[in-house]
Amino acid sequence: MRDWFPVSAYAVFANLCDVLRPEAVLGSLFCDIHPNQGLFSPILINSRTREIVPIAKFFDVQQFLRDIVDIADLGRGPAITKAMVAISAVRNFDRTMAPADFGLDQLRRLLVDCFYRVAGSDPSWSERAYSYADSWKLVMITPMSFQDLYNYDFATMSDSKTPVATQEGEITFCAYNGGRWRKIVEHLHQTANLAEWNRMHGRHPIYANGKEVDLGAGKRAKPELVQIEKQRTPA
Repeated sequence: MRDWFPVSAYAVFANLCDVLRPEAVLGSLFCDIHPNQGLFSPILINSRTREIVPIAKFFDVQQFLRDIVDIADLGRGPAITKAMVAISAVRNFDRTMAPADFGLDQLRRLLVDCFYRVAGSDPSWSERAYSYADSWKLVMITPMSFQDLYNYDFATMSDSKTPVATQEGEITFCAYNGGRWRKIVEHLHQTANLAEWNRMHGRHPIYANGKEVDLGAGKRAKPELVQIEKQRTPA
């Protein structure tokens, strides 16, 4: 409950970016997904130590989202709006719970990254968002629940905004992966099953902990048969 939020909650950054950039030619990216369909969890990953820290552990994300909504609704100028966002970020930041090398400067860069994710219209927005040399990187974990044959929601299927190119044409992402439709399409256009593919092309290498796994090592000899004499019960 602390670390997970509806994907649509991320859209408050889009509203804020539109307030800060009223002259922009294109509006910000707006995530419109029902809470029953998608969630997201912001986490930090240290690119050097590979340490993973949920942002909600040291930052009150829920209160910050409420603050952003209130600030955007005020419709003040860019300078005042940025100052109010900075004050909200500072008051929701718990330095004692954050990683030792993560301070207010890193938090500011984190917010810049969030804004680029929803309002980066420059062709090199990705490189610019990750250009800072800090070891902490923002990662969004976003799981989506697909409909099964029992809980098939046609409203969710029709509202899906992500197209998938298939042999049958363009199909929405949720419709393609929901209701077992993908299994039907994959079987319809299947050229070879897994066993046939492995016989023709061989098995692809498998790696674990940076080393290639010897697939032949998994073959074990048949265990010896152990005969156990049954004790006969005297008549």
